[in-house]
Amino acid sequence: MKKTKRAAIVFACVLFFAMLLSVLFIAHETNHECIGEDCQVCARLAACENSLKNISGAVTASAVLAAVCFVFVRTLLCSPVLCAASSPVSLKVKLSD
Repeated sequence: MKKTKRAAIVFACVLFFAMLLSVLFIAHETNHECIGEDCQVCARLAACENSLKNISGAVTASAVLAAVCFVFVRTLLCSPVLCAASSPVSLKVKLSD
């Protein structure tokens, strides 16, 4: 369990830094002097933009999936059948001696 949690934290940190460094590179090199078709900076900018699109799509899909799972589990666990408390009144038991 600890290894899985540690791996998830490392993976989240790697994704965070990949996104951060891509955004910083794009911001820094936005107004560079382009040399034409074989511009390495333009190629790197396109790669950074592509990686940001892919990462944001994956993060969005994961967040939507997590929200759907949360709502499903919450609905399942708090359904009236499971959460209904049995009481003499709800069971219509007459308590007269």
